[in-house]
Amino acid sequence: MRKWTATTRGVVAAFVAAVLVLPAAGAASSGGTTGNGGGGATYTSGAPDGSEISLTVASGAWLGRATRIRGRSAELAGRTVAVERRRTRHSEWVPVGSARVGDDGRFALSWTPRSAGRHQLRALPSTASSAGSADDGTASRVERVTVYRSVTSTWYGPGFYGNRTACGVRLTTETLGVAHRTLPCGAEVALRANGHSIVVPVIDRGPYADGVTYDLTRATAEQLGVMHTARIGAAVLSR
Repeated sequence: MRKWTATTRGVVAAFVAAVLVLPAAGAASSGGTTGNGGGGATYTSGAPDGSEISLTVASGAWLGRATRIRGRSAELAGRTVAVERRRTRHSEWVPVGSARVGDDGRFALSWTPRSAGRHQLRALPSTASSAGSADDGTASRVERVTVYRSVTSTWYGPGFYGNRTACGVRLTTETLGVAHRTLPCGAEVALRANGHSIVVPVIDRGPYADGVTYDLTRATAEQLGVMHTARIGAAVLSR
């Protein structure tokens, strides 16, 4: 075999290096990958997700009581943001209120819910809100909040275990659910008390005492910490 001179070896090495670099250069120019510290490749989407507004609201609120809505948007400092709500993803967005974004990028406002149940909230620049903007990327991420109505509840269980309820459920010490006079069997109800919350189905009929809205199974009452007649929060989620 003929030996290559040093000059020939240098030319071949340079050619091979150039061939290997070309694909990497093409990938970098297309924006498809970016290098990472581990020596691999991190794939990126062409369009960043990025709402410029963040929104914070408690997961639970009370009917007729003001609840605080907070948010942040450094890019909108000095401008006004609008907060909107809807009941479901198929509902129309309706205004809740507006607030001026401070120089520190923060804003806050109060909302007093007028209906119990699940609500969705979002914030967006007031100009976009008035223009009917929806999915153009200007709005914050949707935040969900359950609005509870204050009601009176009792509980039951002992003496009925092993029997079937009016909805056909066999009652045990571990059965979660509530009795209601008119809500359909299986309807979901969110309950809140003593800092605890739970979602349970309607499994029975009752209660029949005046002024009492729900009869909780013992297991449900235990999870809420209300082993007596008490005021709790309730929100019907489905019928």
